[in-house]
Amino acid sequence: MEHRLDTYFSQQDRFPRIAVADGFQFIEYRSYEEAQRTRVWSEQNFIVLVLQGQKRIETGTGRYELGVDQALFLRKGAYVMSEVPLERGVFQSVLFFIDDAFMERFAQRHSDLLPRHNRASAAPAIALQVSAPIAQFYHAVLPYFNTPLNEARRRGLALKFEELLLNLIALPENEGFALYLNGLLQDKPSIPSVMEQNFRLHLSLQGFAKLAQRSLSTFKRDFKAAYDIPPAQWLRERRLKQAAHLLKHTELPVTQIALESGFEDASHFSHAFRNYFQCSPTDYRKRAAEPKH
Repeated sequence: MEHRLDTYFSQQDRFPRIAVADGFQFIEYRSYEEAQRTRVWSEQNFIVLVLQGQKRIETGTGRYELGVDQALFLRKGAYVMSEVPLERGVFQSVLFFIDDAFMERFAQRHSDLLPRHNRASAAPAIALQVSAPIAQFYHAVLPYFNTPLNEARRRGLALKFEELLLNLIALPENEGFALYLNGLLQDKPSIPSVMEQNFRLHLSLQGFAKLAQRSLSTFKRDFKAAYDIPPAQWLRERRLKQAAHLLKHTELPVTQIALESGFEDASHFSHAFRNYFQCSPTDYRKRAAEPKH
């Protein structure tokens, strides 16, 4: 299963949503049954805070498990997610979607509060330390989902969210988030960081260029400088290596591994895997499980 988050939530009336401003909205998400691993992608950055239950999020480079009042900042891109309802059989979270322009304006206004020495973070996901004032903000947002919003209330929510961001960067434990903001004032994200996070996505080169904040011609030039092979070849080999890793270290079905590695069709995946590794995915798994002498 795969979802583009902005399209998914816009088509689902059951999730309360507050559009505070262009490129900035809150969504309350609830689930009443355990969700299987779902591949999602978002064209906006977002913060997820868990209010009930547990959330698991996998990036291209790591895995995060969130419990009650734990939060994670995620850059726009691709992730694998699942959730587990606990008390009263409910999973509940609040999602804050924020586009680059909003975050850049915030970083520019408060650049004096950000780390010096041109340091930046390219991490796709950043765990956020939640202090009492931050937790209070998240819970204070919930009543607004049932309150008619006029322009005054929208502006008030935007100011409250800016206060939340200031509270986040005030904590030394959230230096990673401050470094992310610092990076918005500096260079574009590196090609390797964008590709490692998003190789599972079925995007055109123009789509990858957009994620990398480059024109298509600049993306192609920077990609060649980073990898010295064509993007299509790199994507195929990277997806196959991811599939091999999952075959070796998980018990997921081959069809699910194909999907999670970025292949749309299981038969195409099997053919490509055999050509690259000189054996079928099933045989590769068997060989990997054999004891080493």
